[in-house]
Amino acid sequence: MNRKVWLLGCVAMGACAMAPLSALAQAAPPPPADTSQASSGVLQEVVVTAQRRSEALQQVPIAVSAVTANQLESRGIGDTLSLAASVPNLDITQNGTTLTLYLRGVGSNASDPNDESSVAFYVDGVYIASPLANMFDFNNIDHVEVLKGPQGTLFGRNATGGVIQVITKDPKEAFSGQASVTYGNYNTVGSSAYVTGGIAPNLAADLAAVYRENFDGYGDNIFLHVPIMRREDLGLRSKLLWTPEPDTTVRVTVDYSLVRSGGTPYQLAPGVIGADGVTSYPGAYKTNTNETDAGNSDSWGVSARVEHDFHVARFVSISAFRDVLGMYDLDEDATPAPVVNSYIHQLARNYSQELQLLSPTPDTKLQWVLGAYYFYADYAYDPITIGGLAAGGPNAAENIFGHQFTRSVSVYGQATYEILPGTKLTGGLRYTDEQQGVSSFVTEGGATVLTVPNQGQSTEKPTWRLSLDHQFTQDIMGYISYNRGMKSGGYNLISPGAPGYHPEILDAYEIGLKTEFLQHRARANVAGFYYDYKNIQVQSIQAGAVNTLNAAAAEVWGFDGDFMLVPIRNLTLSSSLGYTHGTYTSFPNAPFTPPSPLDGPQYVGNATDHQLINTPRWTAGATVEYKIPTEVGSFTPSVSVDYKDKIFVSADNRLAIPSHMSANATLTWRPSDQKYWVQLWARNMFDLHYYASRVETSVGDLQYLAAPRTFGVTVGSKF
Repeated sequence: MNRKVWLLGCVAMGACAMAPLSALAQAAPPPPADTSQASSGVLQEVVVTAQRRSEALQQVPIAVSAVTANQLESRGIGDTLSLAASVPNLDITQNGTTLTLYLRGVGSNASDPNDESSVAFYVDGVYIASPLANMFDFNNIDHVEVLKGPQGTLFGRNATGGVIQVITKDPKEAFSGQASVTYGNYNTVGSSAYVTGGIAPNLAADLAAVYRENFDGYGDNIFLHVPIMRREDLGLRSKLLWTPEPDTTVRVTVDYSLVRSGGTPYQLAPGVIGADGVTSYPGAYKTNTNETDAGNSDSWGVSARVEHDFHVARFVSISAFRDVLGMYDLDEDATPAPVVNSYIHQLARNYSQELQLLSPTPDTKLQWVLGAYYFYADYAYDPITIGGLAAGGPNAAENIFGHQFTRSVSVYGQATYEILPGTKLTGGLRYTDEQQGVSSFVTEGGATVLTVPNQGQSTEKPTWRLSLDHQFTQDIMGYISYNRGMKSGGYNLISPGAPGYHPEILDAYEIGLKTEFLQHRARANVAGFYYDYKNIQVQSIQAGAVNTLNAAAAEVWGFDGDFMLVPIRNLTLSSSLGYTHGTYTSFPNAPFTPPSPLDGPQYVGNATDHQLINTPRWTAGATVEYKIPTEVGSFTPSVSVDYKDKIFVSADNRLAIPSHMSANATLTWRPSDQKYWVQLWARNMFDLHYYASRVETSVGDLQYLAAPRTFGVTVGSKF
């Protein structure tokens, strides 16, 4: 293991190539029926479940950005990666085939399968634990909610940065559906279908299916003469809705996704000489490697949600299981030489059970929820195989096996009481008891060369929420809040024997205002925040190795806002704006990495007062949508623009993803009977070159570009 420093620096980058749930990044989802607020001339009410009960967005004392199905379609948002264009202070960067989520400067860039995101991801109330599965296609979505700041009570597991909730459609007893086919440049094909109907009295079901493949890829490997950035996605999802009696509802959901891709198209950054001492930047959308990268995954899950209204209280049970398997081949040095080749087998399995008891009606002076949550997960490298010169020779190999289990039990409660007319006080508390264990060993040439004794750690911590809100008028509500959130600890699975890292803690103070005016034709929701961020889990150097440690503290403050206006009938203007100032107040042993391995090894530096990684100072987005009625149907053009300020990818603040702007556009035609549609779409319509990912590694600065301009046509029908 005397090669640990070399291996860990390389594998930390390569292990990012983890497979997501099915994503349809370029094939547009079927547009829903034209029920837009622009047609009615006023803003539609948005209902969210940010406090585990259905409430109007404007009445919730939490900073929430909600995107409806119509907005997803008109803005060309097809998956999680595209969501950042509509949410201020949300940064989503693509590391290989998974996503790194940062919200208001809070997130995690560790790449082990056990590194649960600081921005927790939920689908229909089910927690998606592993970053192996944090990319989701928007095929049968009702709406998406992004809750900002720590959610320490009701979404207590690892929600220090916030929560992304995807709410899917419920089946209907009346038979209906819609389907579409897509064709685009780069020989991209796609299809999408959704069908629902009754199968027995009080029993309905639906099926959503989505498929996409870009056969030509977006670039080339100039050494192997093969296309890169190719991807095939298949996703299936079905929900069963049973109402055996008026007070009881049962929902059972199953899903499956398959990804077959060209893996991680990393290239050396301009001006960097690779580990072979020869290779340099190969050009835009090009790689120069001796191995064909691949990134494949299979994922499936099942969940059951049972609700019963006892009239004195409502009972909810949510049970879920998920299994994800990923297999990845990576040429991590990004050169034609056999320096570091990795073959990564990952798995993540988890089971959760949540029980809730809620107050009977939302319009009483006292609203409350009590809950208990059980979570068990297995995460593993099975194994990581390191080949090439870094393992001792061109044909040498080192296999690292690491397995972590997590068992967590928590109880929680929250209550809201109207202490004065129009004034409500909310208090919530959660207590978490968690145990973790890890086992690991290393083999070379079929022989075990290192066995690490099993390790374990436990955590018992409370988290909480306190807020006060006041309804100044029917359309103006203000609030102040204080929240504490916690992100679970874990182990460095790629570094057998390394000590575990402990939970990080975030205390958040927020003040916000939610308003509607101009007779419900304008909406402005704004919030300011201050975070005290402690025991941050960061990549740090200790005893010559780069591992995840609780090695930093930070201060974060800023503001964000969502705005929407319907100035005239059929015209909708929407925008978002965010500012985040985040700096490390203490980070004395940060890894500093030279651009090229020829410049020397990584070393320890002081990153105190440096800007937080993956945290753009400014983010902004705007969408203009205008429906044009004609005798042959309606034409609806929509243009969305997204701006993201410069971000640093490492705490040394050397390598950055520069500020950039991108634009998407759609033009949709629907006849008057709404049974068909044709949509022309373009993404990155000005063909701007901006980075999907950049990383500092021991083999040099690596990067790859986001997709170039893509365009095509989608034709669909509704029945």
